[in-house]
Amino acid sequence: MPSSKLKIAFLIGKNNAHQQELIARVCELEGVQTVGVLIDTAIPSRQQRSRNLKRNIRREGLSYIFFRAISMIKDRLEAWADRVIPQNEVEQLLRAAFPERGLDRLSQQYGFPVFQAGNLNGETAVQQLQLLGADLGIVLGTRVLKRLLFCVPRLGCINLHKGKVPDYRGMPPGFWELYQGQTSAGVTVHFVDDGLDTGDVVGRSEVPIHAKETPESLRSKLDAEGIRLLVSVVTQFADGTEVRQPQPASAAKTRTRPTRAQQNELARRLPHWRRLGDTREAIKTALWLVLFHGGWFALLRWSRKGNSRGAILLYHRVNDISQDVLTCGTRRFAEHLVALRHYYGVIPTEEMIERLASRARIEPTRVAIHFDDCYRDVRTCAAPLLAAAKMPATVFVSSGFVDTERAFQHDQAKYPHRFENLRRQDLTGFPALGVEIAAHTVNHVDLGSVPLAQAQIEVIDSRQQLERLTGRPVLLFSFPFGGIHNIREEVREMVVAAGYRALFSAHGGIVNKDTSLFDVPRFGVSSDHSALRLLMELEGISWQNFRRWLRL
Repeated sequence: MPSSKLKIAFLIGKNNAHQQELIARVCELEGVQTVGVLIDTAIPSRQQRSRNLKRNIRREGLSYIFFRAISMIKDRLEAWADRVIPQNEVEQLLRAAFPERGLDRLSQQYGFPVFQAGNLNGETAVQQLQLLGADLGIVLGTRVLKRLLFCVPRLGCINLHKGKVPDYRGMPPGFWELYQGQTSAGVTVHFVDDGLDTGDVVGRSEVPIHAKETPESLRSKLDAEGIRLLVSVVTQFADGTEVRQPQPASAAKTRTRPTRAQQNELARRLPHWRRLGDTREAIKTALWLVLFHGGWFALLRWSRKGNSRGAILLYHRVNDISQDVLTCGTRRFAEHLVALRHYYGVIPTEEMIERLASRARIEPTRVAIHFDDCYRDVRTCAAPLLAAAKMPATVFVSSGFVDTERAFQHDQAKYPHRFENLRRQDLTGFPALGVEIAAHTVNHVDLGSVPLAQAQIEVIDSRQQLERLTGRPVLLFSFPFGGIHNIREEVREMVVAAGYRALFSAHGGIVNKDTSLFDVPRFGVSSDHSALRLLMELEGISWQNFRRWLRL
């Protein structure tokens, strides 16, 4: 075995959360020393952009210009929309909640420099890499590298490729496997050579493709498996046990970015794939910007100063592995909290309940935050952000899922990911973070359809189990599948008789002094809600309402 540590240099194209996690996991390995990170920061030249445009027009026709223009307009409008809240505060909140994340934190912790290297194939990047004295380069999501760079490290450079080789060389990860109806997709670690994804293989793995897979969900699975595989391969290099295997000869063409027609064809085969149209999203964002900056948002808030009007935001998951109507991304959740900090006041659910019980006025800028089900990312991703923002929340837990590998039926039916459940230590640690525990049945059953005897067990046992787990009183209850048709009067009476103080639904609406304690509405929130859209919907300005007004 080598007597000294293996010196690693990373060559990356983007400084994003996934790359940071990869680097962090490698830095944690014994026998490995990260000596530097080079980031490709070169901006494509005008000539290169022109060549790309001509190539795309040849592939897709003149319609490419129109759809590309719409996409650029949408991106610009969304960038303007992001400015309704201070993005520097979002960054500060993320750093406070997750001090271990971020390339700058990793640089400080492990003592390696980070270089904004320009073009990685340029002379400056080559010289920087030479000075680092790396044994091995690790290439993550950057341009095709030239020999004068990838041969600098003593052992050469390895690349993490999200695809099986040689059949799925090129890009993008996961799309072509779905397009061709494969049952699995691969991850490969291979040496960088003069070809594209043609070097000797030092590690390979694969993930199964779920019936409800989408390109985004498969990409997140490949990302996770890529981290595991790369750590394994680097460990082998550190031990001197790596094995190189030349790729077999192949007539398969290198994959390229799919055309719009190919994307639409795959979407027809995958009806569960949620694709938001650029044109519609651009129109919606433009409308919110006009209403916000045109003064209508402020005017509406001013007109409600004397009203009794609160709201409860209902989340389910906060993570960066899934994209669906029940999930809010980590950064998006941080944006929501910053927006609430500037325009509203987040109060404990208990305070809102006290106001309802006494028929007291609820200020129009008061909001409570709820989570339903039993997802552990509420503890690992949401709770640190809430604590850093000093905002309270309530988690409604299906007690029969705690400390188990059970999957919710709605996840099994709709989503390709398997989500970890809360653990007992998570529940006992929540109060210190300002998070209250509440009941959400034992088995997440539809209380609108199960036999009344079973409903009573679900209502009573969930409270008793959670109180045993936490040692604290559980006084609040929420309906699973909280639509109007999921709520029966007989079950509502059971909730009252069981000693709960309040009952919450999930079919939308605001809270005022006339709201019943046992029919408190909440409305669902996910990553689909930008901070601007969230502000609008809190004031009752939604796309659905706008369309309704137009019909009038």
